[in-house]
Formats: sequence, structure tokens, C-alpha cells
Amino acid sequence: MVRRCEFCDSPVPADATICPVCRETIAEEAVERILPLLKRPESKEIRFMSIRERLWGVLRRPSATYRDVGQRPDAAGPFIIIVMNAVVMMGMFLGLSSKINTQVVVNATAGTTAEVNVLFSQSGVSFLTVAIVGIMPGLMLGIVYLLIGTAFAHFAFKLTGGSGGKMKTLSIVGYSMFPVVLVRLVSILVVLVIVPSYPILIDMSDPLAIQAAAANLVNWAYTLNVWYIIDVMTTGAFVWTGFLLIFGIREAHDTSTIWAIVVSILCTIVLGLTFWQVH
Repeated sequence: MVRRCEFCDSPVPADATICPVCRETIAEEAVERILPLLKRPESKEIRFMSIRERLWGVLRRPSATYRDVGQRPDAAGPFIIIVMNAVVMMGMFLGLSSKINTQVVVNATAGTTAEVNVLFSQSGVSFLTVAIVGIMPGLMLGIVYLLIGTAFAHFAFKLTGGSGGKMKTLSIVGYSMFPVVLVRLVSILVVLVIVPSYPILIDMSDPLAIQAAAANLVNWAYTLNVWYIIDVMTTGAFVWTGFLLIFGIREAHDTSTIWAIVVSILCTIVLGLTFWQVH
């Protein structure tokens, strides 16, 4: 959506304050006057940021940060965010596993047993192995979200004459996913606080008992009410992501703020529907 001068009707850059044709002062977009948080940064030239500064910047100064990303897009930051998300999901699995208790023999002679956390039992290595192996599906899921979001956003940009390339779009979408990682990190605390302990009191030498206990454990894990809370939190994280996309789309693709809002809403809907379908 091309912005036009209110005096001579000439096309002008989305962030221009003076028309390059008639030299008249152009008012800010109405949406920027209503929501000062969306106001563009004063200077177009800013100091190049490191990946760490960009991760912090998208939360504190999204407009200036995304302008920097638009000037110097990268794939390293989005990939780091995907890795962080996969590690957080591993932490989620271990947090849930920490709620499982099992019986161990304390004194074989006397036949006394005690109930301990499964992560500190002989089965703990198996749970840790599953958690580490589970990083790969987490990486793949993160890549799916990134590619779907990038493809949809880039199509929208090109459809409306956006100026950014594919790498710029990928970088913008990737950095905008950082809130999802933060919310999922908080979800680990939710699991630790809300989920009750689950005892597995069986004879570990009986294969049939172990098989039945495994089936019960899976059913317990998938029917916990905490998942609905986490799903709602994750959906809220996608809304946060959509808000950040407004700045990214506008600064990197030189669009008007109102059009950036429209595209970000559409991207948020696509990401949200993808999440509810995949998970």
C-alpha cells in the first residue's frame, strides 16, 4: 500500500515527514498519532546491533531494532531462536518427568523400598535420552513455523509491491518468534507448580507391569489440564509476535503502518492456525 502526499498526491516513502516533490511537511499516519508506541524512530541510520542486542531490542525498542534488521538481515538470529525453543521444549519434558515418582529398592536384604523421583532412578537415563532426542522434532517444528510465516509474509509483501527480499522477510519473522520462546520458558514453571506428582508403583522385573505402566503414563501426560493453559499462553505469544511483526514489516519493507498492521494480523492468524493444527 503506497503512501501518498496529502498536498500533491505524489507517492512518498512510508516514513517520510517531508514530501520529496512539493517539499510540504507531511503529517504522521493517524494510527501513529493514536498509538505513540508505533511511532517511527527519528533517525534512519542507527548503530549496527549484535544478535544478542537484537533479541533484547525486539522487546524493548522494536521499531529501531527492526530497522537495523532491515538494513542488515541475517539467518543466524532466527536459527538461534529455533534452537532455544527446542531446548526449552526439552526442559518442558524434563519438568513433566520430574513429577513422576517410582519405587526403588533401598535394602535388598530387608526388602524395603522407597519412592523417589524417576529422574534420579535407574530409569532417569532413559528419560534424559528421550528429552535429548526430542530436540530434533522441536527444531523441525520451529523451522516449519519459520518457513510458513516467511512464505506467507513474503507473498503478501510482493503482492502489494513491498521492497524487501526473502532473507529480509525470514529475518523479520524469525526475530518476531522470540516471545514464543519466552512464554514457553514460563510454561515450564507452570508445569512445575500445577502438575501433581504421579506415582508408578510397580515391579520393574515384570515386563507386563512395565508395559501397562507406560500406557497409563502416556494417558496421564496427554490428559493433563495444564496443556490447555499452556496452549492459551502460546496463542497469546503468537499475538505478541504479531505485534512485533508490525514494526518488522513496516521498517524492513517500507510500508505504511496501517498496512503493516493488516499483514501482521493475517500472519498471526496463519501461525495460530498452524500451531493448533500441528500440535
